Amino acid sequence: MGETQMSEAARANSEAFLPNPPGAIRRWVAAHPRAIDMAILVCYLIGAIPLALLDIFTLFYDRSGENVIATAAYTLVLSLRLAAGTIALILRRRAPLIGLIIVTVALFGEGGPLVIANAVAGWFLLYAVPVYRDVRTGWIAYAIAVGGNILAVSIPTMTTIFGENPQGRGLIGVIVLDAIWALAVLLIGINLGNRRRYLQAIIDRAHQLARERDQLAQLAVAEERSRIAREIHDIVAHSVSVMIALSEGAARAVEKAPTEAANAMQRSAETGRTALTEMRRLLGALQMSEAADMAPQPSLDDIPGLVQGFEDAGLFVTLDTNVEALPDRLQGLAIFRIVQEGLTNVLRYAGVGAKANVTLRAAADGLEVVVRDHGRPANTVGPTTGLGSGRGLAGLAERVRVFGGSISSGPVPFGEGWQLRAFFPAGAGTNPSERG
Repeated sequence: MGETQMSEAARANSEAFLPNPPGAIRRWVAAHPRAIDMAILVCYLIGAIPLALLDIFTLFYDRSGENVIATAAYTLVLSLRLAAGTIALILRRRAPLIGLIIVTVALFGEGGPLVIANAVAGWFLLYAVPVYRDVRTGWIAYAIAVGGNILAVSIPTMTTIFGENPQGRGLIGVIVLDAIWALAVLLIGINLGNRRRYLQAIIDRAHQLARERDQLAQLAVAEERSRIAREIHDIVAHSVSVMIALSEGAARAVEKAPTEAANAMQRSAETGRTALTEMRRLLGALQMSEAADMAPQPSLDDIPGLVQGFEDAGLFVTLDTNVEALPDRLQGLAIFRIVQEGLTNVLRYAGVGAKANVTLRAAADGLEVVVRDHGRPANTVGPTTGLGSGRGLAGLAERVRVFGGSISSGPVPFGEGWQLRAFFPAGAGTNPSERG
């Protein structure tokens, strides 16, 4: 009961160091990105479709007259522009720069009412580039938007079909005004994008520090339990050896020297009582309040459940194995810990949404365990450095060494990502001296 209260207090204390979460509206927006994208797209279509119809209506009655070919061609151009704006907004979150290029190209040509809707869509996309990518890409997008505007107002338009050509009518003013608007949109996007990435980095760092502190506390407890276990081993080994020697001596002397035999048995009893008292004192420190601590040690059969746990935490993990059973249960425990440490590092350094592969491959020369990721997903904050203590990999190296195997970690030979690889030679078994 006391330990449970202490763990709850420690958890509450760790949460006190975390930044306050976003408000209800921002949490809803962050949790429903597709709904926001659909809302923006619907608003665009509500404004763009009437403008396109208005453009066709005014073209047919006011300018084209009986020029049916020109009307049909212009209607096709408007349809392509409307489709371009729709596709560009669909790509707003996944590929905002490509969407901006599409909508910029759609602005070329006749400047009818639909240009208003596409221009607004272009501002949304220009804003999205620094928010979902980075500042450098944002400035590239700004150059594309301004350069596209210069070309759009400079090339001949379809109004020449009807005997008009507005070239030279305030082009510089239009270009400057559009550049100022685009710059304002870009700066807003840069500011909000940097703030978003900064807050995400702070929150990730705070959560990581809280987890690291809990892990360090658990390591301290594990080290203390290991020390107590060694003391128990010494107590049992010494006391039982003494008791055996005294009992054998008393058995041999019971007929010839009954008094000495009785004294020997008395000393054996005292030794046993002393050892029992010390063991009770040490075992009291090892009492565990949580039922999970009393569960059996994990094995090879528990790896699918482990993978599912990391998938629930946000990773995309694929498990490929041809290993069905192992002759040594301790080897199964070692493999489980390797997979656990590898996926923990994927979650720690590649982050939520990362893809990982777990491969367990048995061959004639031995068994290979590989855990690899494919790098950090796009649009996420980079890893926070300096978090690992190296104890996990050091512990794994000791586990693998017991079986005469080897372990290594580092970047994958081809592509992006990191991998943890362990190899257990065929016929590997734990050495009795290594088991203690």
